[in-house]
Amino acid sequence: MRGVPCGGTRPLNRSTRSARSIAPPGRRRRVVTGAALLLLAAGAVPAFAASSGDANSPERDAQLVYCLAPAHRTDLLTAAVRLGLLKDGAKVTPEQWAKDHDDEFGRACAALMAAESDSPGTAARAEEADGDGWFMTALKQLPLLLLGALLALGGQSYERGSAERRSLRLELRTTENAYRDAVREYLDTYGASYDLADHSAVRSAREALTAALSRVPGPAARLAAAERIADGLPLAEPLPRSGGGYVLDSETRVGIANEEHASVVSCLRSLPELNRAFPYWSWRTRRSGSAQSGTTGGAE
Repeated sequence: MRGVPCGGTRPLNRSTRSARSIAPPGRRRRVVTGAALLLLAAGAVPAFAASSGDANSPERDAQLVYCLAPAHRTDLLTAAVRLGLLKDGAKVTPEQWAKDHDDEFGRACAALMAAESDSPGTAARAEEADGDGWFMTALKQLPLLLLGALLALGGQSYERGSAERRSLRLELRTTENAYRDAVREYLDTYGASYDLADHSAVRSAREALTAALSRVPGPAARLAAAERIADGLPLAEPLPRSGGGYVLDSETRVGIANEEHASVVSCLRSLPELNRAFPYWSWRTRRSGSAQSGTTGGAE
């Protein structure tokens, strides 16, 4: 929080005034000090030196140089009026007032310098800590930098996860279609002629779909659902050629093929459910865990 604005109403306590509270702004210190040396060398300020015991102190020199500078004279008189040290409209020059009223001048000048400093009352401490300014600035900016880095990493992670999910959905859809086509061709051929039915295409397509299902991510409920689908995929082995000691005729094979086709359709019906959002499967996982806990508690 900045201090009392230039010409504010809060007076400073003269007893606590020191070099630390009346030092000019840090960025002007070198200019002010150089100007003070030039004026002292030219003998321009002896007439304005304070009559108190610290008349020759660096602090008073800084006050004289700063507050009697052309750019600050009006502000000095305004500050004196605000502090009740001068009457509004008083006909007095800053130089004469500084000479005749040393204490009042010092008080008004100290207030002006503190009000116009970057941090009133702490300019000197700011100068002492100037060497650590870059470190403190970097430290203050560290949370923002960390937040930016986390957001960037989060965005990259989300994008990478989204790309992986899109790739897996595409793989599941592709392998499912390949498995359906292989099953349909095999069952049609099996019903017409056992000798012409080639089960190798069904086996390869089934293995590819099973591998895709094994890459479905969590939560646990989704993993369990994918595992059930993979384990339940029909036609892991070729259909029989004979049964009960007799070679199966075409009509019997067609009936078996229809049953297997219905099993495949039923098994794959739950496959699109794996693409549901993460919150849904998290809820299913929690519900499953609660149900298992209730069952175990009842058994005990």
